[in-house]
Amino acid sequence: MFTPQVNMRLHWIDALKGIGIILVVFAHHSLPAALDTYIFSFHMPLFFFISGFLFDFGKYAGSAADFVKGRFRSLIVPYFSFAVLTCLFYFMLDKGFQPEVTNIEFFETSALYGIYSIVYALGPLVSYNPPLWFLTCLFVTELLFYGFAKKYYGEPRKLVLWLTTAGVIGYLYSVYVPFRLLWNADVALSAVVFYGAGNLFRKFTEPEKEYGSGLNLNSGSSLSSGSSLSSGSSLSSGSSLNSGSSLSSGSSLNSSSSMDLGSRIREGFVRAEKYISGFFIFLNLLYLAYLLEFPTTDKVNMNVLKYGDFFSYYLLAFSGIFAFVYLFKKVGSSKILEYYGRNSLIVLALHFPLKDVLIKLTILKGIDYELYHYNVTFALSLTLLNLLCMIPVIYLVNNYFPFLIGKKGSSAKFEGLKSCLRKHVH
Repeated sequence: MFTPQVNMRLHWIDALKGIGIILVVFAHHSLPAALDTYIFSFHMPLFFFISGFLFDFGKYAGSAADFVKGRFRSLIVPYFSFAVLTCLFYFMLDKGFQPEVTNIEFFETSALYGIYSIVYALGPLVSYNPPLWFLTCLFVTELLFYGFAKKYYGEPRKLVLWLTTAGVIGYLYSVYVPFRLLWNADVALSAVVFYGAGNLFRKFTEPEKEYGSGLNLNSGSSLSSGSSLSSGSSLSSGSSLNSGSSLSSGSSLNSSSSMDLGSRIREGFVRAEKYISGFFIFLNLLYLAYLLEFPTTDKVNMNVLKYGDFFSYYLLAFSGIFAFVYLFKKVGSSKILEYYGRNSLIVLALHFPLKDVLIKLTILKGIDYELYHYNVTFALSLTLLNLLCMIPVIYLVNNYFPFLIGKKGSSAKFEGLKSCLRKHVH
């Protein structure tokens, strides 16, 4: 039976994605050590957390094939689209800026190695646009969590145990194994901890929304175009998913033991939540104050498996995540942050080449390149300019090239654009 869907936009989540992607853009400039280390301690874990928060397991519980196809279209198609597009852009930029000199390391290798680098999809290999690593990593992370959820979604303790195990294995891999895995699968072992935490956080803090409504995000990831609650399916321990579908994993979601456990965890979490929020905000501010007093360049970088100390890695990541989550839940939203949050995939994929263009233009205008290094004012100015320049790019991608971000769109506008360009050429 078809149930009408009523969309209720999660404005604070869109705004949280917005501040997250702005921090990503800002952190890709040369910043003072303290600020750089602070942002890197939580900004990418935050995106994995948001993705998990927005994942509606009930929507895909009955069909792993639909889940994989949907995620492939919304994450892997954009990865290859933007990897190839920006590769061509950088090639032309390299030839146009200094035709006799190879400025970009990626083009110093053979064409075959370049193809291998794009297919293998590690950030250090796709050096001309390293932020794209996140897309393949998120794809593997979601597959990993889906596998855990398929078996243990109704048993939170077992799910937490498997997430913890994955996190430990991921950390040990980063320390003892000298080679990287395809599509950042090695990073996914750590990232799934944040993804699962986001999903469990929603499960135990949004009881009113879970009973009678499912939570989804169009393509289901933190980089998609909107965050919404859709009525018609429920997503909670002790209740059925997608109008009566059940999860069999040796323990049903509808079992009374799962209901009791879920209720106890939720009640305990709700009682402790007001203290938890204050604790994480205080811890996060304390860490920032410490870095300002004792700056260090020894920062976390998930992209290259650099985690530092195991316990401080997760503690500081979660302190940053929850500090911003609770802040935005209290403060609410911002139209500007929501806009960039809804279009965070496009910003993630294109801000890095745009940043390089802006820096080259400042050099051509005679601005001293030394200003770029460790200069917060210069970094803020370039970040703001980058985000402003991104507005027409976002419009073009959404309206004329939606296939780049894995969306099905009418070709009418695209054909109209081609017709308009032909008229101007002729």
